[in-house]
Amino acid sequence: MGISWLLLLFSTAHFYIEVDSKEAKLRSVQVLFRHGARAPSEKITDPNYHSSFPRGLGEMTDRGFENSYKLGRYLKKRYVDTGFLDPYMKPKEMFWRSVNKNRCLSTASTVGFAMFDDQIRHIHVPVVTEDIDEKLLNYNIDNCPREVELVRERCPDFDGNYHPWPRYEAFIANCLNYTHPVFAEYPFDTIEAYMNEYKNSIPPPPLIEKHINEIMAIYVNVTQFITGTGNHHDPRMMKVKFGFLMKTLLRNIRKRKEYESSGRKMRIDVQKFTVYSTQDWILMGVLDSLGVLNKTVGLEVYPEYNSMIIIELWEENKKFYVKTFYKKEEITAENHELIDVSNLVRNCEANEPNCTYEKFMRCCDDYKSDRGEGCEVPSQKRKRNIRGLSIDETERKKPLFAGPE
Repeated sequence: MGISWLLLLFSTAHFYIEVDSKEAKLRSVQVLFRHGARAPSEKITDPNYHSSFPRGLGEMTDRGFENSYKLGRYLKKRYVDTGFLDPYMKPKEMFWRSVNKNRCLSTASTVGFAMFDDQIRHIHVPVVTEDIDEKLLNYNIDNCPREVELVRERCPDFDGNYHPWPRYEAFIANCLNYTHPVFAEYPFDTIEAYMNEYKNSIPPPPLIEKHINEIMAIYVNVTQFITGTGNHHDPRMMKVKFGFLMKTLLRNIRKRKEYESSGRKMRIDVQKFTVYSTQDWILMGVLDSLGVLNKTVGLEVYPEYNSMIIIELWEENKKFYVKTFYKKEEITAENHELIDVSNLVRNCEANEPNCTYEKFMRCCDDYKSDRGEGCEVPSQKRKRNIRGLSIDETERKKPLFAGPE
């Protein structure tokens, strides 16, 4: 291998992955991104708009596929072109996990294809999902007594019924006294459709368009209450929604660090590049668990389509540190700059550019839980859920999603 080739590789790596010194080495990466642009979940508000959503309700649009491809090309430049990942796409280097939703599965496969597409080979990454008993990127909302208990603290009239989801959102909005004159003409349970059409460049009715930012802020606040994030920050609810995912993210870092510290002699079941294709409420939960939601997304808007969280583990002179980034835009530009919030993560030092491994690993003790643990009522472990089904019966059912996104 010639010296000139090595210099070219290093200069490319330095351009896409900023390092503090030549001794710093990237050891592992975890990526979480929201799916690409999609159709509304419940209805399309005008028959004339059906041509904009040819795959049906809730499914990815052409725009969603295009921007997911661009996201993959960006990750290619950052991690494949720099030599961190083998360009031949070696599955043993990676783990791709998607929530079992078509739009998320489609996004994962599109991003993966773009990362390893060289116009000659047609390579697709293997993507894993869970059909039953999902507890990492979702959970069975109909078998979660703890969530019912927490909702009833603020909304005592809640009957435990989340379906249909827009009606539950409207119930929460009413409970929290989130009102607006627009809702007299356009009820709250119709807003999701208008919001997603708007995100797909379809102008909403003039009255909604006039108050679009106010309506969006109310809708976001309702979701924040449901998820325990943002303006309704509640670590108890966040453990229900995101606790097992947070524990998994931290465990992945720990296992990779132990592997690197051992001189790569120990067996390891955590690959160096892990991807989670998921939804906006999950990104909100991870960012808020880390303590950086306000500095990245803000408290009045959603994570955009194809927004992304990156968590990198670095080693320098046998010491480890963690870098945390966020990409907030839907469209990924060639010269896109990530928002670096490494020093803003809970427990990290604000005056340091990076977060030491030890400090990062203590970031989120109040927000993590074991698999399925978050849904249990602390005072008792119920044998039956709110609908009278035994736990064994409900666990055999396909989990219902905790939101439309």
